[in-house]
Amino acid sequence: MVAGRIIPGMDPYPAQPASSVIPPGTLGSVPLGNPAISLRDQRDRSRAALASLLVGVLMLGLKGMAWWLTGSAAILSDALESVVHVVAVGFMFWAFRFSAAPPDAEHPYGHGRAEHLSVGFEGGLVAAAGLMILGSAGFALWHGREPERIAEGFWLIVTAVVVNLTLGLWLLAVGRRTSSAILTANGHHVLSDVWTSAGVLAGVAVLWLMPPGPARIWVDAAVAVILAGLLLWTGGTLVRQAAYGLLDHADQEVLTRVVAAINEIRTPDWIDVHNLRGRSVGDLAHVDFHLVVPSTWTVAQAHDVVEALESHILVRLGHQGTVLIHLDHPANPSYLAIAAGAPTDGPITIASATRVEPVLASN
Repeated sequence: MVAGRIIPGMDPYPAQPASSVIPPGTLGSVPLGNPAISLRDQRDRSRAALASLLVGVLMLGLKGMAWWLTGSAAILSDALESVVHVVAVGFMFWAFRFSAAPPDAEHPYGHGRAEHLSVGFEGGLVAAAGLMILGSAGFALWHGREPERIAEGFWLIVTAVVVNLTLGLWLLAVGRRTSSAILTANGHHVLSDVWTSAGVLAGVAVLWLMPPGPARIWVDAAVAVILAGLLLWTGGTLVRQAAYGLLDHADQEVLTRVVAAINEIRTPDWIDVHNLRGRSVGDLAHVDFHLVVPSTWTVAQAHDVVEALESHILVRLGHQGTVLIHLDHPANPSYLAIAAGAPTDGPITIASATRVEPVLASN
């Protein structure tokens, strides 16, 4: 059940204990329901993705020209990272389109995992760029080409840094406001490009101050190797983030908000909560847990409590999605195995709510 009605203050069941009724107004003035992401947010996401792609092409042109003028391995490393950015943003467009599709018969939980797939793809490309940069540094050392026209290359990279810094901060702001994992990851990627370019600028500035000679080749290659290490670290971080989402890593933020929502309207007859699981995939949240209630409750009584609680949790999460509550009773043998961990005095906690009920063998 995803939406329901608030139980009225007057007890509709003669045998129902008054303590199990949710007091009127407990859910506050927040309207129940599960609104989809707004059209404005969708537009902002699309515009941000398009801006990222167009700026990425511009940066590739600037850095490519800087490398063509200088022949610097360090600047080539920066240009390779821009190639990765353009390809990753192109993939991001597909992920946006696919993840925005509503749930269907083949994808009943929605298409939000495409966001994690996009983040992992981008992370893999960033790491691959790091490996290519290591190769280019070795090539430069082997062939011994000394960088040229350093001043021109320096100012082209300065321009790229200013533009990318502005773009990265804006992407992070839009991604966080619209709860987009793809834009947030892309914003971090662009800012990592800023740090890469800043390192290139430092290296190129040193080359600029150095007299011509073989030492320039070694300094240029050393800067490229350092930047390759930074990209390998950034790419690994993005891949790990994607893996957490694809492998259903526990979402602590979702669990914290669910437990808080339960405690907000909990009544004494809600004896315990366990087997809590929660994850968010794109714009959808999926939560399920067991709620222990008195065995004397009627089906209608339990139904109304469950629907009100499910609706309240979704409101507090601020997501679309599903909340599924399995009703349990204190005498259930499976529950008795973990009953000792129930909070006897005080609110429900994440530790108590995530206790796992064992599966007992049937006779």
